[in-house]
Amino acid sequence: MPGLLGPIPLSPGSRPSSPVLDLLLSRGAETEGFADGVTPALLAIFGAEASAPYCLAADDPDRDRGGYWLHADPVHLRPDRDRLRLFDARHLGISRGEADVLVAEFNAHFAADGLRLIAPVASRWYLNVDPEPALRCEPLERVIGQPIDGFLPAGPDAPRWASLMNEAQMLLFQSSVNQRRETEGRPAVNGLWTWGGGRWRPPAIAPDLILSGQPLARGLALAAGAQTQPLPRLAGSLTGRTLAVWDRLQDAVLDADEPGWLAAAEALDRWLGPLPDALGSGALGDLTLHACDGRSWRITGKGLRRFWRRVRPLVQRLG
Repeated sequence: MPGLLGPIPLSPGSRPSSPVLDLLLSRGAETEGFADGVTPALLAIFGAEASAPYCLAADDPDRDRGGYWLHADPVHLRPDRDRLRLFDARHLGISRGEADVLVAEFNAHFAADGLRLIAPVASRWYLNVDPEPALRCEPLERVIGQPIDGFLPAGPDAPRWASLMNEAQMLLFQSSVNQRRETEGRPAVNGLWTWGGGRWRPPAIAPDLILSGQPLARGLALAAGAQTQPLPRLAGSLTGRTLAVWDRLQDAVLDADEPGWLAAAEALDRWLGPLPDALGSGALGDLTLHACDGRSWRITGKGLRRFWRRVRPLVQRLG
């Protein structure tokens, strides 16, 4: 549940109605959890190393699994004094036609450099690189809304990579697609954020059922041969080891959207509604809630009966 504990600026007196979350977090045993976001958390759960090949498999299931792939997400880079601030594709409204033109222009320009860009989804692009670069990259979710200084790729191949990506920025800037977008008052698609590079390998471990529409979760499930479903109502879904990914809170945190976060928190609380009874009856053995910021809570039926533990509202836990 990335974004569960913010950080989100709430107005004085503003708080979600979250009785189920309040109870579960108050009666659970707090433990060290996955840090730095949902991508590292999912990779750790499955024992995998790189997100790009699995997200690509979810977005383009029929594509050959070979080669080294990076996320090359289309972004808008906005000058902010002497820095560039990054905004992701969620609010860029990239059309299928625009993506096709930009990808074709990129591939024609960089064919001799061993780079091949594809866009199975208009807002999610992937880069095939040969030979494999020696890079350390930051996930997109850590950089959204931030100046990109301090987040740029590092490693032995970083200087060459910086040169290639600067060249790509100039190419995108000059495209007729972006000239038209700027004429229409729309932000330009003027950069690529590369990250999560690796090769397809079967994950070491997997839950039995994954409830998520998130590309990485779906791709890891596909690689592991695990069942996957969109997030349904919880009734009837508690089978074996079940992993659910609730990412609506994260979008609100990234946008500093107070009403959106409050609505997502209350929707999550309603979705979790059946779980206290399932824990109390033994239908569910245990539940772990991961905030994806280094904090987790493990809840059992026995723990829920610890009535002497004061129930704290969710808003008191926000970062």
